[in-house]
Amino acid sequence: MDGMPLNLPEVALFRDATETLFALGEGRRATDPQAPPVPPRHFVRDADEAHRIALEGPAPIVGMSLDDLLACRGMDHPSAQTLVGFFAVHRGFLHLMAAPDITSLEDLRGKRIAVDTDTGYARALFEILRRAGLERPRDYDVVHAGATDVRFQKLSAGAFDATLLGTPFTRLAELRGFRPLCSVIEALGGYQAIVLCAQRSWLEAHRAQARAVTQCLAETLQWARSDANRARRGTLLREVLPGCPDAVRQLIVDDLFGASSAFVSDGLLQPSDVAVVLSLYNASQGTALDDRDVRAAWA
Repeated sequence: MDGMPLNLPEVALFRDATETLFALGEGRRATDPQAPPVPPRHFVRDADEAHRIALEGPAPIVGMSLDDLLACRGMDHPSAQTLVGFFAVHRGFLHLMAAPDITSLEDLRGKRIAVDTDTGYARALFEILRRAGLERPRDYDVVHAGATDVRFQKLSAGAFDATLLGTPFTRLAELRGFRPLCSVIEALGGYQAIVLCAQRSWLEAHRAQARAVTQCLAETLQWARSDANRARRGTLLREVLPGCPDAVRQLIVDDLFGASSAFVSDGLLQPSDVAVVLSLYNASQGTALDDRDVRAAWA
């Protein structure tokens, strides 16, 4: 880690699995100065805020879905076409979670289903429902309810009947009696979710800082996956997830770091996951984006 800059840039992101990894890295560094430094984070309230920050600042790096990156680049904004992704973080960890009395997708007919905005994960959710024979707005009502952690709290309070959640909120929702109906990856065959994005000019001028952020994620993930660090990882997760029962926390550990983890260990986009995002985006927007457009949107 010699020579790595300590003044890491702020990252705007959701409180999802990405933040769980950053929080583990922060706890690790508190007792191990050789661990990678962790950037400061700003937690967005919803995707609209993430879009504004990506296009206008103040945080130079934003974590959002590949779909949202494409959506931002399609906006009528002077910074739209200079926004690029540079590191793939994870494939979503996404499950459709529903109220205890809902046991199938068909049971969602006539129910209230929450999304953040109509971009990002919402396109995946709407396609899953469409394949089950449910069309918006004929068969269900859409509630715009904010970021992942906000939707988790509102689902718990009964504000709507179902929503997509990612780890750790899927397991925390199960603890409260909510049911997983399906996962996005199982339903659609793949899906690239969170990527780190920045304005190309900032990225070119601050490559060392951007690299420090990606190294923090990659090295913390490698550390967390090692059996040699199991005890320390467990201690840190107790701090990250206070009050979470041991059995549930172990399920979260398995989700995040087990064989079926949705983290992208090398930071690279996978063609099959990108293809799913492009298909959903084009079907929704009436566009014909392809791999060339994704390459143009990638540093």
